[in-house]
Amino acid sequence: MTTEPGRRRSRRTLLAVTAAALLLAGCGAGGSDGDTDGSGANDSGTDGGGTEGRQPVGTLTIEQARQRAQQHIDSAVEALPVTPELTLQRDDELECTDPDDNGPRGRYQVGRTYWLDKIPAERNAEIVDTLHGHWTSGDFRVLADERSADDRFVSVEHEGDAFRMSVQQSKDGSLSLGASSPCVWPDGRPPGGDG
Repeated sequence: MTTEPGRRRSRRTLLAVTAAALLLAGCGAGGSDGDTDGSGANDSGTDGGGTEGRQPVGTLTIEQARQRAQQHIDSAVEALPVTPELTLQRDDELECTDPDDNGPRGRYQVGRTYWLDKIPAERNAEIVDTLHGHWTSGDFRVLADERSADDRFVSVEHEGDAFRMSVQQSKDGSLSLGASSPCVWPDGRPPGGDG
């Protein structure tokens, strides 16, 4: 039987692994749909903040990215057959210090991760399968599908806005659900840019 300190350590380890996976995955998200309305940003409101024609283009703001991450989480939770108690574990913004989306530095990635509490461990496989189905029937593409592993894990990316989501089971049977944005400019525009 896992003790409470052991459970906390497992959760901290899982949180660190999940956060790192989302961060590494998210900053690499190009997600560019292009500037379709002449505003410098695409219709989805984000393009990963990369370059288009070698000019930095607009993105969501950090606050908009935080709201979008929460919308993706809320949508995933609504799809579940049971209602978990959400315990916020991570709500942060980290600078994209080594972006591999050909975009400039100075952008940030927003991430949110929750523990899905009050779910019986025997329903974890059902919950993870439900999330996988919810995402694949929507506009997400699967990046990793390890539902059969002891530490179940699924990672996806939204085709429209390049947000990434994941669900993971810790060794003690706890489930976490996270969302992270692509790299965004703090105010939605490159510094010194008109737009």
